[in-house]
Amino acid sequence: MGIYDQYNYLGKNNITATSSDFTNMVGEDGVKEVVKKVFLGGNVRDVTEFITQRRLINSYSAMIDLYLKELGAKIETTQNYTRYVAEDLMESKSDAKKLDLWLLGLTQKGLDNIVRTQENIIDYQCSFAESMDNAVKNLKSEYGELKGTIEINDRKLDLSWNVISYMLMAMGAQTLSIRGSEKSMNGKMFEKLVLGSILSVMEFTFLAEPPTKIDKNKKYFWLSNMDENERETDATVIYNGIAVSIDIGFIGKGNPEITLDKVTRFNAYKQIGGIPHDMSTIIIVDTVGKNSDLFHKAERVNGHVLQMKNRDWTIEFSKMLCKIMHIKHELSDMDLGDLDSYFESKLESIDISMFIKKDIHKKR
Repeated sequence: MGIYDQYNYLGKNNITATSSDFTNMVGEDGVKEVVKKVFLGGNVRDVTEFITQRRLINSYSAMIDLYLKELGAKIETTQNYTRYVAEDLMESKSDAKKLDLWLLGLTQKGLDNIVRTQENIIDYQCSFAESMDNAVKNLKSEYGELKGTIEINDRKLDLSWNVISYMLMAMGAQTLSIRGSEKSMNGKMFEKLVLGSILSVMEFTFLAEPPTKIDKNKKYFWLSNMDENERETDATVIYNGIAVSIDIGFIGKGNPEITLDKVTRFNAYKQIGGIPHDMSTIIIVDTVGKNSDLFHKAERVNGHVLQMKNRDWTIEFSKMLCKIMHIKHELSDMDLGDLDSYFESKLESIDISMFIKKDIHKKR
């Protein structure tokens, strides 16, 4: 029986984040409420952060339970502990492998960048054990002996600097891994939900895949595809020989280098459905820093930038898209005070699950 087999179901359920986990937790109405919040200038992370925290707490509790059930008895010496985990790792796959990496203070990225290949894990194991031994000696010298007991349902674990150090290292790697996967999953999911919803509100028809043949007189959009230069576009909108590439990211002012990269992604012309299209670019980010040159860079490549922190960003988006595509839409003339009830009504009739169905299917 491997280490993963002893891991509590709360821990197993929270190792990997999925779109379906989130939607099942908050429900379709809850997802629409988050989308509406973003439409009104809110921050998607105000909601997702608390879900991430809940996931972390469940994972931490399962980790403590694992030490009481299985790992506490293995930490007589660091060599025994690291050898036991490393041997289990060599036989593990998928989530079981991820758990073993955490127990050695690693994430998958750490394995790739530090250990390089799994075959080198024995060398890493020895160095890790030596490093932990030295750290524990320093802790004893600085703070003195650590004593205590953790007890859950009559199962007890005597604490020491050894036990606490390994447990904290595991939880540190656990935190990095879970926060990283949550950030990536939530970002990609809400990029599709927000773009799919706002374009549906503006009466563009959603296509699951880029079309091979089109009717120039119909308004279409599709999400997340790679063009011929292998540059990803979060959404493409087409109508009457005009196309708009839309790039969206819940990127704050702390990530200017990512934001600036967005302005060079798109071409001026593109063949779509057998018809040449004039291309424009709209870039939507959460916040642009005060000293950012993004707006000027975007202008030079016929691009436009919007900030989701602004309560009127959807109105500006509608005006921008209508101007580029020579169309009209009621959202362009909406008053700020009417936006909440307007989006509440519009979102009711949109099946937002269709924008992430492929992602949910892939995760299952």
